[in-house]
Amino acid sequence: MCAASGIPFIRADEESAFEAVASLGELAEGTVLQRVRSSGDTICLVRQNGEISALSDICTHQHFSMSQGDLLGDGTLQCAWHGAKYDCRTGEVKQVPATSPLPVFQVRLDGETIMVGPRCQRIEGKYEASTVRVK
Repeated sequence: MCAASGIPFIRADEESAFEAVASLGELAEGTVLQRVRSSGDTICLVRQNGEISALSDICTHQHFSMSQGDLLGDGTLQCAWHGAKYDCRTGEVKQVPATSPLPVFQVRLDGETIMVGPRCQRIEGKYEASTVRVK
């Protein structure tokens, strides 16, 4: 869940914006999975270090699918086309040629189901981290 200063900002009307996109069994530790939401947003689910995050699947540099890239041990996702790297939790650019962050989506678990909600807000040019811990 996205939070500013530790306080969740999900409004009641956003609750219905969460939708099931995958099961935990489909997203093994250390992997990336592409999904398309009913809104048409293509997202990239990432499971690393016991956490799941959801980012835009489209590289902000040259519109290439991030789910075809590499998940690196330092918590970054590297685009397979030109090597841009993004933080998996915040979408922040970690290596050029990209200059804009990947949008981050709210994520939560409902039992074994991965639920993705609205985009997180961008505060002072950065997206708030949104992850859910897998127990």
